[in-house]
Order: sequence, then C-alpha cells, then structure tokens
Amino acid sequence: MLEIYPSLPQERIDIEYITIDAGNLYGEELAIPLELFDGYVRDARTSGYYFLSAKRDGRVIGYACYGPTDLTEGTFDLYWIVAEAAAHGQGVGRALFERVAHEVKQQHGRLLMIWTSSTPDYARARAFYLRMGCGLEARIKNFYRRDDDLCIYSYRLAGDE
Repeated sequence: MLEIYPSLPQERIDIEYITIDAGNLYGEELAIPLELFDGYVRDARTSGYYFLSAKRDGRVIGYACYGPTDLTEGTFDLYWIVAEAAAHGQGVGRALFERVAHEVKQQHGRLLMIWTSSTPDYARARAFYLRMGCGLEARIKNFYRRDDDLCIYSYRLAGDE
C-alpha cells in the first residue's frame, strides 16, 4: 500500500537518493531539491516550499515539492514529482500529484503551474502532466540552453475552470 504524507526531516537522504536515481538532473541541479528540502524542514511557511513523501513497504520511493507562487492569489508552483526508477509506472506520480492538488486546494489554491524541459530526458514528465489533465500553456524556445525549451503546464483545480 502506498502512503503519501508530509515529508519528515530524517528523509533527507531518501530525497537525495531519489533525486539522483531519477537520472534527469545534473551537476548543480542535483543540489536544488536538497536546498529546498532544508528550507522546508526549517520552516515551510517561511521558505514557501512543501514536500510530500510516498512510502511503500516502509521505504520512501518518491516525493513532490510545491509551494505558493509569490505575488499571486491562489497560484502554486509544482516544482517536482520524482519517483525512484524502479517505481515508475506504479502510480506513485499520480498519487503524489493528486495529493498535491488536494493540499493546494486546502490552502485555497486554484491553479498549479509546472515548468519543465523539452529535452528527451523529460519526455516522460511531459506525458505524465498531460495524463494528469494539465494543459501546455507555453513553450519558450532555447530557455534553459540552446535546444532546451521551457514547457509551461497548468492544472486548474475544480471550481476554477
């Protein structure tokens, strides 16, 4: 059975492992989820970052990171949904996405925004967001680097159609 809950401070090492195992973050990018996790552990409200963990059979196998978007009313950013490679295709991402949407709605959120890359490494993520009902709002050419576009997806929570 899959359990989704607010991440615990002692799960930092699990977050690190899952981030590395995902295989699509490189170099300095690998440190960012841990920096945000540290802010979440210190004080989620002050940092603006929230983490959820997915646990099965006593092991953390995925996580999500999200938070309110500054200077907006009810808009949240979904920074990452990551599952360890062995758990891909087992509903971990869907369960995390649904829980993020629930948590955002509880915080009077109405809109989730997701930024991702156009590279082949992120093809699975882009297909996932479309399956979850997200719409591609914009594609900005060469945003991250040459031949690496920014793809911006949105998900409107019930009542904000």
